[in-house]
Amino acid sequence: MKLPSVPVRIVAAAAVLAWALVGLVVREGVARAQGQEVVLPITGYDPRELLTGHYVRFQFRSEFPTGTPCPPGSGGYSRRTDAWVALRRQGDHHVATGAALSREAALKLGEVAVRGDIDCLARGAPETTWVILNLGVDRLHTDQEQAEAIQKVMLATRDGAATGSAVVSVGADGKARLKGLTAGGRRVDLTWF
Repeated sequence: MKLPSVPVRIVAAAAVLAWALVGLVVREGVARAQGQEVVLPITGYDPRELLTGHYVRFQFRSEFPTGTPCPPGSGGYSRRTDAWVALRRQGDHHVATGAALSREAALKLGEVAVRGDIDCLARGAPETTWVILNLGVDRLHTDQEQAEAIQKVMLATRDGAATGSAVVSVGADGKARLKGLTAGGRRVDLTWF
């Protein structure tokens, strides 16, 4: 009778899948730890439904003074997987300085290159320039208490001004990995181990 071998295969398959998942988490954790840390301003993505299930949803958005031109390449590479965004330090955070189709071209526009693209919007009269980064990261999963506290801070400003910062690790592969979020002077870090 070969019935006992079926459960052994199931257990073996489950063990292989579990080890693969652990390996993935460890690899991403190492890449996050070894990447270059940048701090980007954020604002709530949708103030009417900012908190859904214990995660906070946000977007990287910087507001610039009237008459500020959009960064070069903004809007031109929308949602392309091969586009790069150039970032430059400005005070205690980073801002987008342009977008390009190669890492080398992006590094000519700024000091850090990350995979993604830029949208640039003008709003109001006089026009305010908003630069929105699409880096593939837009939410922080956390426990209910922390998520609700962050939600309150981010909902306090409904006019679109940046209400917090995201701490992002830019790895050698150019991928943005979220390390944490700062809102209301409180930092919430991703801690998986």
